[in-house]
Amino acid sequence: MVTRRRAWYLPIAVVMAVADVALIVLGTRTVFSNLLVWIPAVLGVAMAVANFAAAARGTTGQLRTFWRRLTVAMGFVLVAALSQTVDVMTVRSAGMPPIGSRTLLLYVAGTVLAISALLRLPGGGRSWRQLTTAVLDVAVVAVTAGIAASEYVGWFMDRFGVSTSAWWLNIAMMAIAVAGVVVVVKIMAARQSPVPRAALWWLAPIGLAGPLSTVLMTLLNTWPHLNGSAAVLPFVGLFGTLAAFAQQRPGGRVAPTLHPAFYRRSTAVPLVATGLASVLVATVYLRTGHLSTVQVGGTTLLLLLVVARQAMALSENSTLLDTVAHHAMHDELTGLYSRRSFTAAVAEASGPHTVMLIDLKDFRSINDSLGPAAGDALLIAFAARLSGLVGADAVVARLGGDEFGLLLPGVTTVTIGDEPLHADGHEVIVDLSIGVAEGDDDLFRRAEIALREATVNPGQAVVRYDASLERRLNQRATIAADLRRALSAGEFHLLYQPVVELPGGRMVGVESLIRWRRPDGATVSPADFIPVAEDTGLIVELGAWIIDTVCAQAAAWRLRHGPGALRSVAVNVSARQLLDPSLPDVVATALARHGVPASQLTVEITETAVFGGGRALNTVTALSSLGVSIALDDFGTGHSSLGLLRTCPVDAIKVDKSFVDGLNGTPQQEAIAIALTGIAETMGLHTVAEGVETPEQAQRLFELGYRYAQGFHFARPLPPEEIDALLDQAHRLAA
Repeated sequence: MVTRRRAWYLPIAVVMAVADVALIVLGTRTVFSNLLVWIPAVLGVAMAVANFAAAARGTTGQLRTFWRRLTVAMGFVLVAALSQTVDVMTVRSAGMPPIGSRTLLLYVAGTVLAISALLRLPGGGRSWRQLTTAVLDVAVVAVTAGIAASEYVGWFMDRFGVSTSAWWLNIAMMAIAVAGVVVVVKIMAARQSPVPRAALWWLAPIGLAGPLSTVLMTLLNTWPHLNGSAAVLPFVGLFGTLAAFAQQRPGGRVAPTLHPAFYRRSTAVPLVATGLASVLVATVYLRTGHLSTVQVGGTTLLLLLVVARQAMALSENSTLLDTVAHHAMHDELTGLYSRRSFTAAVAEASGPHTVMLIDLKDFRSINDSLGPAAGDALLIAFAARLSGLVGADAVVARLGGDEFGLLLPGVTTVTIGDEPLHADGHEVIVDLSIGVAEGDDDLFRRAEIALREATVNPGQAVVRYDASLERRLNQRATIAADLRRALSAGEFHLLYQPVVELPGGRMVGVESLIRWRRPDGATVSPADFIPVAEDTGLIVELGAWIIDTVCAQAAAWRLRHGPGALRSVAVNVSARQLLDPSLPDVVATALARHGVPASQLTVEITETAVFGGGRALNTVTALSSLGVSIALDDFGTGHSSLGLLRTCPVDAIKVDKSFVDGLNGTPQQEAIAIALTGIAETMGLHTVAEGVETPEQAQRLFELGYRYAQGFHFARPLPPEEIDALLDQAHRLAA
């Protein structure tokens, strides 16, 4: 960041340049001291030295070294300017403005140091083709500079003669011009420079200072108190200051390295150089009627170089087109074919083929937990595994993200092992969802349908396409189109299944269950519309309606039957809802709106929804902090982990029906149900047995230590008014 003190350098440099112009104009009208024009000249160069030093202090590594070298080089120029000031004040002029050998030596030394700093600046690697192009570009600029130099030398000798001092002056001015050419060449030749290109371009005009000063010497010769060097030095300081500011400003970053395939050299500078040379030669010929041998030879050589440069450009274009085509048809990370290539190959395949679409489950969680580098390494490792499983006739592609595709000849499939993959130092086991389509028609679309089915049904790792999948897909599409309309039209309603206390069967709570009845009386199963609501994201809006409706109903029961009539009213929350950070606010707002204490509401979640932690677990923690109870639903059937009971703020576990069905059987069948109640008791959790259908199951659960249960043996899901009736009945029995 540019400090406030450095921020004054640029205005001072600008003021020195403007003052210099004003003094030159004033000096053509009046006479003043020779020293006056040298004040802005010396101060302007001093500003450049100060800014170069500041740029060195504000950078590190190669940048610091570069700016330190430029600081030393510009320091020599500053000393040379002071030396020339002394020359002007102490030496009488005889045709040519006074400039001593000491001054010329200092100018040359500063110029050589600047050239050395530029040549030692790294430019990044390049291919032989790019190197050849760079050499041709440099040659074009060098030949153009040579043609201009030949004309300049002739002009200089006409004006200043061939004395020793004149030749020293000529050498110094040419050296400064070479420095400018080196800057331009460096910009053209560098694939990447640690110095911002803007800074280099601001340095380039400094090379014009030498030749321009000699031109101004002749123009200002009529006014002895004016000097060509003093006229250009403030602008040397100004351009140097601008270069340093280009480095120091927040946007002064290094240009990114281009991919070798897409690195192309700009043809602007060679074309400009060729154009300038053509204008120069034409001007000389029109003015003198002839051209020198150097100018004729240089122009011929320049034309040959331009032809060679254009031939290289055409070759680069051909290579670039091939590379672009390759990148368009291949995945950059894994090197596999891209989605475009894969779909084209499937469309062009003749005869029976098999398409397998593969999705890596929970890849996002792996990527988030291990980091992007491990995620990329995992994709590369999986791509290598797929490539190793199939023959040369198969097409292996990365279709995007964590989805891959296989096109296999004939009606066949491959078995993808479940061995761990090595990813950036980690051993990772990935679960897969696979959709398979076989035949010779519309295979990609059918495989997508099968993959979608495998993705939405976690129990099915591999799904093969058949006509029933198409019907289910159409059904899902119809349901998705009707969901929002149904919510707005009030077609959803809630039923409540009692949770009872063992052994007597007294109702202590209810679980809310959503139902959908269409206007024609037909019902849509939750198993059909809940997954669709999850996919479309409408589950968030639907879930908010359920929470508000449940809280309103709980408030009505409290008002009608008293606060202690029901200990808990439960609402199911999906995995998609837990990813919504606004869910705790939705729950808190509903509780406050209807005056229901948080302790009366139970939020039921699944193990799978919070197994990976992250945002879902954070949402559960926020819900628990509101005071609502958290219950793990269908416990034992998802990503079961006893560690989850420690990391997740759980108040109750609901044992899945599959374990209840094994009661009154063998000890092995009862083992999990027995273990769960023991763990829950030790951890201070309530246990609720789900799916109790017989008196024998209820009795055995009580013997095992279960105190709460629900199921068809006690009651099916009921409308609110029937729950009212049960509460009234319980009140009468208690009385």
